Amino acid sequence: MSFNELIVYIGFVIGFALTPGPNMMLYLTYTFEYGRRAGWATAAGIVSSFVVHLSAIALGLTAILVSMPHALDLLRYCGIAYLIYLAITNLNTVKWKTGEVQPGNSGLHVFYLKGFIGNLLNPGSLFLYFSILPQFLHPERGQLLWQNIKLGLIQMCFSFITNCTIIYLAGFATDTFFKNETYQKWVRITMSFFILLFAVKMLFMKM
Repeated sequence: MSFNELIVYIGFVIGFALTPGPNMMLYLTYTFEYGRRAGWATAAGIVSSFVVHLSAIALGLTAILVSMPHALDLLRYCGIAYLIYLAITNLNTVKWKTGEVQPGNSGLHVFYLKGFIGNLLNPGSLFLYFSILPQFLHPERGQLLWQNIKLGLIQMCFSFITNCTIIYLAGFATDTFFKNETYQKWVRITMSFFILLFAVKMLFMKM
């Protein structure tokens, strides 16, 4: 891949990461409610699940899924159900925070797992690889598997950096969030609304 082509690809990756979607709503919700560490743990889970998507592309599983609409529908409905569950769980959290706290006795791995599952069930992430990566593959250069792996690793790296930067900036709003219970309530309602909105969007997504 030439340098100019690499810059274009990185631009695609960053642009995709900056586009509001279920992943962004998820890590922003936990950043506002529990602080940056919870947000970063969620982002780590999100980027880790890209390994599964990348493996599916490399092994040709995505092509099989695309040829099986019912399998894609099942994946989509699982993702919708999971988003609805997260939105309701967020609304049902009764204990309002008065300062940045540890995310419960279960630790940060809970947020990592939520990020991992959320992105794993996000068909949009799978189709990121399926629609964008092939445009940057060059069969004449050979080793398509290695090209896929390199492009996937670049995507994971720059997506994670972008997400962590957003979380860092969002962290400046946590002081206000922690000091005002009314603000906490409306932030939770707003974030849950957007998570549900993306669930509805996924419901009508054309595969």
